[in-house]
Amino acid sequence: MIGRALVLALMLATTTTVGGQTGSVMKIDHSFELIDYDPGIEGSTHHSASRWVLVIGAEGYAIAMDKESPSTMIPLAKSTTEDLLDSDYHPGGNTALAVGKNGTTLRYSNADQSLEMAAQEQSFGFDTLLSVSWNANGEWAYVGAEEGSLFRMRTTSDGGAEVLPIPGTGGSAINAIDCLPDPFVCVVVSQDQGIGVIDRDHRLSWIGGSGKPWSDIICRSGGTPVCIGISMERYLAEVSFDGGIPSVDQKQLTGTLGTPMSLGLTGLGEILVVSTPAEILEHRPHSGGTYTWLTREDINSQSFGIGGSTITSQWDGSGEDHWIVTRDGTVALLIPVQSGEAPGIARLVTLLALGTMGLMALGIWSTRSRGAS
Repeated sequence: MIGRALVLALMLATTTTVGGQTGSVMKIDHSFELIDYDPGIEGSTHHSASRWVLVIGAEGYAIAMDKESPSTMIPLAKSTTEDLLDSDYHPGGNTALAVGKNGTTLRYSNADQSLEMAAQEQSFGFDTLLSVSWNANGEWAYVGAEEGSLFRMRTTSDGGAEVLPIPGTGGSAINAIDCLPDPFVCVVVSQDQGIGVIDRDHRLSWIGGSGKPWSDIICRSGGTPVCIGISMERYLAEVSFDGGIPSVDQKQLTGTLGTPMSLGLTGLGEILVVSTPAEILEHRPHSGGTYTWLTREDINSQSFGIGGSTITSQWDGSGEDHWIVTRDGTVALLIPVQSGEAPGIARLVTLLALGTMGLMALGIWSTRSRGAS
């Protein structure tokens, strides 16, 4: 019996690859360079109804990439020399907004691959715009600034834009915004003020997490609605809406050495925590834990120009494939680790629970008028 067990253990040891040992469930298949210089990629936006991913970067760099085959790409005519810092597709899937330095807001149309000014820079006080997100019905886009301002904007029938300030930000940089359809809210994270909720009447209320530099937020509407925030200090926040009352449950990642920079959401509802040097974790909300998805060890061993880089964009390809883009313009295809080549068993990353805080009632299902003022 002992002899057979020893033989079996040796067989497993010889057939297990690095991917299985280090906890990756994905691996890099191949990569290519966007361009022969560093484009300073800051992010991207995609939509299930659109073939095209809008990828943005420094000095007005913008391209449309085929979602399933990014080597098919369309450079967009440069509309600005300002750095573009964030973007979001309209819920209809035909256009997107991109925002950036000095109050820059551009409108992308995938119908004719155009990129043109969406609003005057002075409408935003020439602030550096860090974040943008459309609300669920596409009536308004919320725009957050480095200087701490928060705005709502929409296009007008004459081709212009209506831009209105939202009070109550506390002067802290609005680093990220994301929205849910039900409840009909948008959630913002700031550098110092914490986590806030915008209700359907465009009122901002802070609900917790102050004192931590939250860098990104992403919301998942499937199943039980939840929004996940992340800070570069490895704090993770889950924003839940039980009974119409938002609450913030904070945890700290203690089993990883990377610096979390951003969040992603796959078509399967997996919430990805993207760290630098390049590494990706998967977070499962509601006490489901946080697990390795693509480890730094495997990225370094597989090379492909990703190791040591910062991943700034990610989206689903075809099937279970996944694409990532680094700040310096390396595009890589990720594919699942197959059971025949490696176990592909994710490792649990330790979470230190910090407790639930920031409970307060909000009129997030208010039926009052949703007028422009």
